[in-house]
Amino acid sequence: RQENMELAEKVKKLIAQYELREEHIDKVFKHKELQQQLVDAKLQRTTELMREVEEKHQRERDFLLKEATESRHKCELMKEQESQLKQQLSLYMDKFEEFQTTLAKSNEVFTTFRQEMEKMTKKIKKLEKETTVWRTKWENNNQALLQMAEEKTVRDEDYKALQGKLERLEKLCRALQRERNDLNKKMDLLQGKVSEGTGPPGEQPGEQPGGEEAVGSDTELVGLQPPPGPAETTVN
Repeated sequence: RQENMELAEKVKKLIAQYELREEHIDKVFKHKELQQQLVDAKLQRTTELMREVEEKHQRERDFLLKEATESRHKCELMKEQESQLKQQLSLYMDKFEEFQTTLAKSNEVFTTFRQEMEKMTKKIKKLEKETTVWRTKWENNNQALLQMAEEKTVRDEDYKALQGKLERLEKLCRALQRERNDLNKKMDLLQGKVSEGTGPPGEQPGEQPGGEEAVGSDTELVGLQPPPGPAETTVN
């Protein structure tokens, strides 16, 4: 009877320890659920930001591509005009030489033609400057597109890192669930052994029914230690 009382006391202590452990596990699960919700919220926010940034980059990319296409088209037009003006200039030079030989005495015609030559030269210089400006804009647009591609690569890497953290948290939650199931199985076994220890009253006081089982229960009680708390579990 004394041994039964001691065994009952051990069972009470074990039940109290199990309740504390259960409360601890519930707190851990609540903590992990909060962490999971926080990670989900961050992931959702990151996904929304990524989508907004992607849409913004797409609009900017389309705008820059359109502007680059227009710049390239204008640059080609400028080159064609420059070529045409050079051809005209060459033609005017030829005419100038003809006029110089045929109308050497006509100062008025020579002066007028020289003025036209100066106008053409100024126009060619102006077109060359405009061509340089458009070429610079086109190069700047290409650099902006490259920078946007690099930023997208960095954001993709951040997104993958968040996915990895989420997977590790899910693995930790599954491990805690398995540990809780193991503890429940041990409690069921201990309760069965206690029921066997309080058997029929015809036994002698000096005899301990199921002695090997009692020793096994003590061993399981010693081995039933609470796992490390959330402070000892590190999630990278």
